[in-house]
Amino acid sequence: MNNPDTPVVLSVVIPALDEARAIVTTLDRLVAQDAVDEVLVVDNGSTDGTRRIVAEYAIRNPKVVLVEEDRRGVARARNTGLDVARGEFLARTDADTLVAENWGEVVRRYLTEHPGTAALTGLTTYYDSPVGFLLELGYRIQIRRGKLGGQVGNLHGPNMAIRRSAWEQVRDDTSTRPDVVDDLDLALCLSKRGLRIDQLLDMRAETSARRRHTSPRRWWDFQLSGLRTIQAQGFHVLPYHRFFIVMAWFAHTAQWPLYRFWDFDRRRFTVRRSTARAFPLAGQA
Repeated sequence: MNNPDTPVVLSVVIPALDEARAIVTTLDRLVAQDAVDEVLVVDNGSTDGTRRIVAEYAIRNPKVVLVEEDRRGVARARNTGLDVARGEFLARTDADTLVAENWGEVVRRYLTEHPGTAALTGLTTYYDSPVGFLLELGYRIQIRRGKLGGQVGNLHGPNMAIRRSAWEQVRDDTSTRPDVVDDLDLALCLSKRGLRIDQLLDMRAETSARRRHTSPRRWWDFQLSGLRTIQAQGFHVLPYHRFFIVMAWFAHTAQWPLYRFWDFDRRRFTVRRSTARAFPLAGQA
């Protein structure tokens, strides 16, 4: 475990549930960065060996700390990790996400140079998708149009960071309900207190597209969870919110047939159906 007397500037929290196949690669990318002082993996009741793998990894890499949170839920695991973390800046990513090699440096530099910013989020693409180039193309078009970057109203869980001082302000406002979206909920809590969220174009990460294997019906449930999250924090659901979730559902449904027979490990199509990644859908305990 880290020396408690060692100054910690940037801590990274990783909620994890049955991520034995991906967690080591994710940790390798983080511990290699000098800007990352501490990595906390919050095991959320894994049964596939994730806890053992992380415990053994922590013995070899003192930056890594295994934390256990048996109460299921991404928000619970995230909150436990952020509460335990010692850094002035608290970042979060997913167990199947590969942050860019300069990710920690980007987070530390921006939060140091912009004291008025409470939280950050970046751009996240896919590393194992047959149509991932479409997302990257969309980003490039939006960047050229000046539509990305600057102050925003949302956060993306696999690619975000928050000041400790901001987290301490909103921590008790956050919801751990299983039928709300944890990163949107946190963003709304920040917005209610007038705390600024910035999107950085050079804060990059790549995540797994396994969530795209989720059926259209369950994906629609997840989209509805977004509206429920807005209402739960006391905001009004506006027409553009409903329009957005309908468009997001259509986009997912159009791609879903491709993912049903996509082998995420071998990166090729197969007649065997692949397994969807656990996804925080509405009503999931």
